[in-house]
Amino acid sequence: MILRPLLILLIISIFSSSFTQTITPLTLNNGGGSNLGLEWSISESVSITPFIAPGFSLNTGVLQPNTSLVTSVNEYGPAVFGSQITMGPNPTSGVLHFKARFAEVGNLSIQLIDVKSSIVLTQEAGTIFNSYEKDISLEEYPSGVFYVKVFFKPIAGNIKTGIYKIIKI
Repeated sequence: MILRPLLILLIISIFSSSFTQTITPLTLNNGGGSNLGLEWSISESVSITPFIAPGFSLNTGVLQPNTSLVTSVNEYGPAVFGSQITMGPNPTSGVLHFKARFAEVGNLSIQLIDVKSSIVLTQEAGTIFNSYEKDISLEEYPSGVFYVKVFFKPIAGNIKTGIYKIIKI
């Protein structure tokens, strides 16, 4: 009867030493998929080592979406205005330089929105004829993500709205 617990302990020792492994960081996609150009993943962990086996290669890191931009922002500024509006530097620690150049006359207004969707600054430029430049001070605001929402209403035409993401460091 005493031999039986010793035998079990010996078997456990043999199996644990035979099948031990080194646990290293790796990326495991525990669930996910793709549909209509959108890729998603559930429960990822970080990996720092690539794994290579005959016929297989596992690169580490997080999955990147196969779409260009996935946010709730529908009026992505550069897609709406192209090179008509430039802002910089981004990221900025204090002052954001805003420059607009339009080939048509219209009314321009700018809103600075924080990450909680609160409007923290409104700048009415009024009617502009060709170009407009303004330095927007972010020094009084905490570090984080802000959005600059630009409205341009040409004299003849529909209003254009564009949203730009700005990082304040």
